[in-house]
Amino acid sequence: MPRPSSSFSRRVLTSQLLVIIVVLALAAATFAWLGARTVTDATETRALSIARTLASESVIEEGATRASSEKEIDADAARSGDVQALAQEVASRNSVDFVVVTNDRGLRIAHPDGSRLGKKVSTSPDAALSGREETTHQKGTLGETVRAKVPVYSSTGDGTVVGEVSVGIRTSVVGAEVRQRIWVIGALAIAALAVGVVASVALGRRLKRQTLGIGPEELAEMAQHQEAVLRGLDDGVLGFAPDGRLTLSNSTARTLLGQDQGSKDDVDIPERIRTMVEEVLTDDADPEAPELRRRVSVGDRILLATAVRVRRGGISVGGVVTLRDETQILTMSRQLESVTTMADALRAQRHEFANRLHTVMGLVATGADQEAERYLGEILRTGPIGAPVEGIDAISDPYLRALAEAKGTTSAEGGVQLRISEDSLVLGRVREPEDVTLILGNLIDNAVRAAVRGSATPRVVEMHVLSDGEALHAVVSDTGDGLASESERERVFDDGVTSGDGSGDEAHGLGIGLALCRRVARRQGGRVWLIDGKDPRMGGASFGVELPHVLEEKGES
Repeated sequence: MPRPSSSFSRRVLTSQLLVIIVVLALAAATFAWLGARTVTDATETRALSIARTLASESVIEEGATRASSEKEIDADAARSGDVQALAQEVASRNSVDFVVVTNDRGLRIAHPDGSRLGKKVSTSPDAALSGREETTHQKGTLGETVRAKVPVYSSTGDGTVVGEVSVGIRTSVVGAEVRQRIWVIGALAIAALAVGVVASVALGRRLKRQTLGIGPEELAEMAQHQEAVLRGLDDGVLGFAPDGRLTLSNSTARTLLGQDQGSKDDVDIPERIRTMVEEVLTDDADPEAPELRRRVSVGDRILLATAVRVRRGGISVGGVVTLRDETQILTMSRQLESVTTMADALRAQRHEFANRLHTVMGLVATGADQEAERYLGEILRTGPIGAPVEGIDAISDPYLRALAEAKGTTSAEGGVQLRISEDSLVLGRVREPEDVTLILGNLIDNAVRAAVRGSATPRVVEMHVLSDGEALHAVVSDTGDGLASESERERVFDDGVTSGDGSGDEAHGLGIGLALCRRVARRQGGRVWLIDGKDPRMGGASFGVELPHVLEEKGES
């Protein structure tokens, strides 16, 4: 089970603090060592520099040359001599702990303690007496010191070493300076630690806010579930950030948008879907509003797009659009509607035919043979049922006749007359009745609605149909108000959702009907197009249909 999000925040803070403490400890130790080394080196350099300067003084050279030539050192004379005075002056002026000068046998001729003059030094003078300079940490009669020893050369200029100069600085002084530097480094480390703690707390809060309180284990689990869900969905899914930027798309969505060959991060979103996303992500959008749902035509597909805003903890984290391919469903629905309409018409014909047969039987039973003969002759002339559609005799195909009669009946209920033009002629039989009736049925329905809403009377819808071998050509016109503006004509085949409230021009397909008709016609290798927005003869709009391979010519089985 994933840990609570607060535990994750504490773990992040603790980890950061441990890292900061370790880094600061290493840095402080390194700088402390470097500081101590720097102080020590500076002290040794200072002592060596003083020793060199003093060793080159003529007073020291002459005194050491003279003392080296004598068998014994006269302590009283040395105590009041120039070498002792100069050594004391240099020590005082440079704030060093001692300055010692010896002859070539290591006997002191200058020392801070006058009682030690003439005696051998407590530390070995061999390095300096052999002509080498050295810096050491040694313990002598004056305690633990940092010492610099340099040779003193003869005043005669023959290069003979006649003594040494030793300059010492107590290690306690060095240690005090080192401790001062360590305190400064420690104070800086504590200040850096405080800054790190504040920064870690702020970072932890920001991390918690940006991850919406979700821990890393939950994030990993969500990523796994997301991948599994997205791959298993039959619907397309598009995810958007709060700024409208696309952040997620599954393979189904890319396929539905016709971009399955491209990169999953480079998806061209249709403008209508972009508009939906902007509407649901706008700051003044009602957070309690239901999802936004629209149909969108993409290529040969009709998609149902549903956009919803996603919130977590009262914070908007973006939006999700789901895409569902409704092409087949809508096609089957319209085909079923056409078949149902024709079935109703055939049922009405059957009912009327049964009534007429009963009439004939009654006339025969009563011996009114002449009346029965006249009645049957009338039936043979007009057909089994009085045709509600003028000019329907030009159509021999049963599917087209049934469609025309069914639509004639329904249009008559709305006060619209459906008629077949005088120059119509269809000789073959329809081999694709579902698609043909879907296209013509939609166009007739749109024309009837346009005629009902139009101002012209009488209200008429005219269908002109012609067969040409296997091809079927049709024109559907109405007496409505037509499509006057260029914008209406340009978007008449656009996809959308018809509100049914009479606003706009839903009558001529600013919904899904015409888009579906065009798609089905293209599937048959044909087309549906707007011939004229204001037909000069009828007054309303005229739509053309061309379906090249939907008829069986006479003689085909």
